[in-house]
Amino acid sequence: MLSDILPLDRVMRRRAELTPDRTFIRFEGSRYSFRDIDRRASDFAAFLSRRNFPRQAKVAILARNCPDFIASYIGILRAGGVAVPLNILLAPAEIAYILSDADAVLCFYGREKSDVVEEIGKTCSIEFTPFDEIREPAQRTVLAGIENDSDEIATLLYTSGTTGHPKGAMLTHRNIVSNAVAGTSALAVSERDRLIVFLPLSHSFTFTVCVVIPILLGASITLLPSVKPFSNVIKRLVLDRVTVFVAVPIVYTLLSRKRLPFFFRYLLSLRFCISGAAPLPLCTLEAFERAFRLPLLEGYGLTEASPVVCVNRIAPRKPGTVGLPLPGVAVKVVDDEGVEVSIDTPGELLVKGPNVMKGYFKRADDTAMAIRGEWLCTGDIAVIDKEGYIKIVDRKKDMIIVDGLNVYPSEVEEAALTHAAVSDCAMVGITGEGERELPVMFVTVQKDKALNEKELRSHLMKRIAPYKVPRRIIAVEELPRSATGKVLKRELKKWPLSL
Repeated sequence: MLSDILPLDRVMRRRAELTPDRTFIRFEGSRYSFRDIDRRASDFAAFLSRRNFPRQAKVAILARNCPDFIASYIGILRAGGVAVPLNILLAPAEIAYILSDADAVLCFYGREKSDVVEEIGKTCSIEFTPFDEIREPAQRTVLAGIENDSDEIATLLYTSGTTGHPKGAMLTHRNIVSNAVAGTSALAVSERDRLIVFLPLSHSFTFTVCVVIPILLGASITLLPSVKPFSNVIKRLVLDRVTVFVAVPIVYTLLSRKRLPFFFRYLLSLRFCISGAAPLPLCTLEAFERAFRLPLLEGYGLTEASPVVCVNRIAPRKPGTVGLPLPGVAVKVVDDEGVEVSIDTPGELLVKGPNVMKGYFKRADDTAMAIRGEWLCTGDIAVIDKEGYIKIVDRKKDMIIVDGLNVYPSEVEEAALTHAAVSDCAMVGITGEGERELPVMFVTVQKDKALNEKELRSHLMKRIAPYKVPRRIIAVEELPRSATGKVLKRELKKWPLSL
């Protein structure tokens, strides 16, 4: 029942009361129980409460993955505030912009980010407080009178966007917790499961799936500072007997190509794997499942939907799609006039449900464009088949119009990835002479392999229509990616080249 959805800080408190001594987090050789993290969250909350910030004050978090990231997040909510997690890969100027736009009053940070904080402090006058200075056990009693409402804002998550400055998506307690509740019913996860977390906690996909769901269920997580070194990820998979692996497509691509000993899969306790945050090529899914003999479940979501919209279940599932909507989430596909299209017809995917954000912070016009009625316009082109399974075709803004014909880059990229020498690729539309938009593909080549443009073009001509084949194919060392492995196509469009 949606009326029974508790604020996230109370969800944490209830879990600490139900299973206080159960291990919640394994991190760098230490274990933290649910009670440990709940008490630590209250330390942060007490620290904030003594400063008498107004209710719903925005408090940022800048740190690598660590237990204090989670504890401070919950603590901010417990003090009646709004958490603003920051992407540590952003430049100081970008972080300063977010802090200013969010009207942040304080920023908790990890000592490893001291240099960045010093740089940001030159232009930001807010208070910066390191995690290790928060020691407030005697002050926890001041929190007794603070009660959150499930429809209050819990977090401001800044989306990278495709143009201009990032926007702060306002997600309520109900948005996040309802999405996690629906996720537990769609995925066969239980209190016996152990998840591994190396994706950044500042990302909505990581936090909802890998933190909130385990809190709801009483499951445990192995928390790593980052994906590097990847050998540590492999080590912890085995030693911590991880049962659910959550990652982004580029990780599964690397794993499917990694020459691990044939007996490695027999050392694993994994039951299934989940892919999200970016499109998963079908060839990657098939290669991974052949190598590891584990089901790889692709899902789809966006920050503005808290974030999960749909996911493939273990059974039944349909590879090549992003599965069925979560319970309580409605979807439809519409044309440019907003009219719902028929089965298997491409159009923009719209989403409705308790997971849809409240809006963009201080951006009423952008909110009005994104949410029409109760429907969130995702900006993604999709088709829904007769069984209700959703296939994401591409980003609406990434679609390229070639001589009046629609070309979806993801289709061309998937065809290119079937070539044995192609390690990675991305196609964008770049304006050439006469203002014509021309498809250009950037390719990285696998080690010890050779590839020329004519050979790849011939490979593509056998798999896709001639008008979809890129006009230029450019070999590069690597593609620009976000913290969660998504290719930053807006950056590729800035790269200098002659057409």
